[in-house]
Amino acid sequence: MAVKRGKAKAGRKAGLKSAEKSVDRMFSGSKAALRPLYDRLLELGVTLGPDVTAAPGRVAVALRRRAVFGQIKPATATRIDLGLALGKVKATKRLIKVGGAGKGGGITHRVPISLPAGIDAEVRRWLRAAYERAG
Repeated sequence: MAVKRGKAKAGRKAGLKSAEKSVDRMFSGSKAALRPLYDRLLELGVTLGPDVTAAPGRVAVALRRRAVFGQIKPATATRIDLGLALGKVKATKRLIKVGGAGKGGGITHRVPISLPAGIDAEVRRWLRAAYERAG
């Protein structure tokens, strides 16, 4: 897993373990079936560039460059929401506006994903656009 946590070298190993445990907790129980979707989205995010880090929190994993450009969140037992910082991009049927721009930036849209087929070329384009916007 390409997760970077902790500032000091000595703390990095402990930070990685903590991050992995956090992700394991996030995708346990009724949300365990979502783990392959998470793994695929994480892979797409961290391979956008060498400057990408993944930072697990309590309920989601943030994808960062200079700023957060994406967020992978197990929203329900059957759906992951891929949050994206796309600014004023117009919402579509799949790309749902969440209002982050009015709050001073951050995640502005989300894409609900329930099946591997939901991670398609359109999602990859939106993820790349959010990455480039954060640079």
